[in-house]
Amino acid sequence: MEASARVCPFCGAPPGGGVFCEACGHNLADVGRLPTRAEWLMERAAGDERTPAEATAGFLAAMRSAGNPGLVKFDLAVKTGPFKRTPKVEGWVVRPVDREDFGEGPKRYEPGLFLSVDGSWHVLDNELRGWGQRDFPQYPHTVRPEPLETPEEGRLLGELAALLEASGVTARS
Repeated sequence: MEASARVCPFCGAPPGGGVFCEACGHNLADVGRLPTRAEWLMERAAGDERTPAEATAGFLAAMRSAGNPGLVKFDLAVKTGPFKRTPKVEGWVVRPVDREDFGEGPKRYEPGLFLSVDGSWHVLDNELRGWGQRDFPQYPHTVRPEPLETPEEGRLLGELAALLEASGVTARS
């Protein structure tokens, strides 16, 4: 996303065309002017002095002490032989895949963000499957095996805090 793009002041995502943010659902009618992505990131960084790496370490420590609630397991997107098992990875979906396959507008796909139990960041993908089947659509998830650098995004701190809250875990300082 470009730094000059206007974003929702609550979640940092593009707000869409309506009065409510498409990403988080907040009412934007009372907002005088939407901040740019760069302004929103600077505001987020000023409110929390931790770096994304420190926030990740704090998140992992809090989740481990609580017994790793909300842990999910996905296949790694690697090629294996016909009789070999696909390797799996455990962790948390920090940012779900954002996609729009149906409707009048253009198709949209933005991969998600996955944090493994060992603390490595990965890209989360899903694929539309099940054409012509009774249980269409299906979106099986896979995790790319190559680890990422810790994302240096302002919204990452909020996403980790929201995941802790959704899991019923209190963050440790």
